[in-house]
Amino acid sequence: MSSDPDIVLLAHGSPDPRHARGVQALAGRVQSLVPHRPVHTAYLDHHAPSPTETAAVLGDRAVVVPVLLTPAFHAKVDVPEAVGVMLRRSGAEVALAASLGPHELLLDGVDELLAAAGLAPNRHTAVVLYAAGSSDSEAVATVARTVAQHPRQGWGAWGVAALDGGATLDQVLRTLPDEVERTVAVSFMVAEGVLRDRMAQECGRAGVRMVPGALAHTEAVARLVLRRADSVPA
Repeated sequence: MSSDPDIVLLAHGSPDPRHARGVQALAGRVQSLVPHRPVHTAYLDHHAPSPTETAAVLGDRAVVVPVLLTPAFHAKVDVPEAVGVMLRRSGAEVALAASLGPHELLLDGVDELLAAAGLAPNRHTAVVLYAAGSSDSEAVATVARTVAQHPRQGWGAWGVAALDGGATLDQVLRTLPDEVERTVAVSFMVAEGVLRDRMAQECGRAGVRMVPGALAHTEAVARLVLRRADSVPA
């Protein structure tokens, strides 16, 4: 029996069932990396299991990994409150790990989605990461900083657009250099849902191809969950 703590993927939740399916798929990928450890899901809103419900099935120790791509409002307020609930209801030791983003492995996940779409690095191809965004513009800016700190080799320019709290897709497209011959977009979201649908519509209007999928379906993000979980001191 492993003494490693249970892992809880704590996601925002959505009325769109595609969100939960994506988070569950990510949990399955994490489980395949650590078959000896229980891996759970919980959601802040919209559907089960709630933090209270997940607390009831935890072992003696657990670590909560917020399935959030930026350190925005939910990471600062809602997540600590949810962890407090789990502490009170479970009787377990419950630690809180950092949110998934910012981290270079998220860009590795983008690379996986591009490759799955049959796209290889090309200096004439620009890549736009399309984020849901946040009213916290600084949280959105962390995505652009991650790209600047970890540039992807072989591609043209990479930019970051957001539905809220950052540059729009049209604004990003206007900043691309003249040598760009083709632009593709990748949804910088954990899972598919109504927000990704909006992104796809915006891309369609702009003549930009959006590649299929979302980050929950990548091995890189599963590794990132595990890295966040294991970074919490025992």
